[in-house]
Amino acid sequence: MNDRAPVWELGQGERGYPRSLLHLGDDAPGQLFGCGDRELVGGLAMDHTVTIVGSRRPSSYGLRVAEELGRVLAGAGLVVVSGMARGIDAAAHRGALAGGGPTIAVLGGGPDVVYPASERRLYSDILRAGAAISEAPPGRRPESWSFPVRNRIMAALGAMTVVVEAAQPSGSLITARKALELGRGVGAVPGPVTSRVSEGANGLIADGAPPIRDAQDVLDRLLGVGMTEAGRRGPALETSLARVAELVELGSRSCDGLATASGMAPGEAAVALARLELLGYVSVDADGRYARTALLPPD
Repeated sequence: MNDRAPVWELGQGERGYPRSLLHLGDDAPGQLFGCGDRELVGGLAMDHTVTIVGSRRPSSYGLRVAEELGRVLAGAGLVVVSGMARGIDAAAHRGALAGGGPTIAVLGGGPDVVYPASERRLYSDILRAGAAISEAPPGRRPESWSFPVRNRIMAALGAMTVVVEAAQPSGSLITARKALELGRGVGAVPGPVTSRVSEGANGLIADGAPPIRDAQDVLDRLLGVGMTEAGRRGPALETSLARVAELVELGSRSCDGLATASGMAPGEAAVALARLELLGYVSVDADGRYARTALLPPD
């Protein structure tokens, strides 16, 4: 039984072939195969498209940042492009979907071949809200060489490439270098100087790439300062909860740590954290560590 998604095709010179790919010159794909929303790909505007890439083995910090970037940028009307790899790529796609915007996955194999197979659900969600594209024909399994080759497509589609976390060397840095060659913007999310997974991103910043602190930095560079407000505002917080959110932001990431910092009983701290999580002001990872989200309190 063949349960693969229907595939469409766009050739160079045909209506709907992304014009931004022509900037690759002789390296532009002769044929582009896709599944999902063909009209989205055909109407792609480079100045409203951002590419987010990063490590397949990210930190929890990197995952949170990538998902938040994808969510806020998609919510602001941008198309988020990534490679559907484990880690940062998948988080960026999930964030874009959570933000209600379209997202495009550039695959190393055929557009109907889910890779990695563990991301089948994400792939299905992407096709419902966006598209998966590739220069590889339908049914072709990805090879190790196909991932760095496809990175040029990711770099060409976006007006800016944002590297969230990347070691040295890495495929994400290949994408960033290609984006620079094409005259595209490149930004990087700063990470701890002690973290190997942040070496590549921090290196880009040291070489002159602008640091990306949040989605607003991306929007300001793509659309102009103040043209779009990225910050999403949540419900009002009572004073005690606002203080707890502040302590989490300052580094009290466990329930016990928060109780010590705030003077609250452990049970009170747990209730406060649960309430903040429900309101969207904090998130918690699999190890029970809390982190402040980008949600802003009302003015």
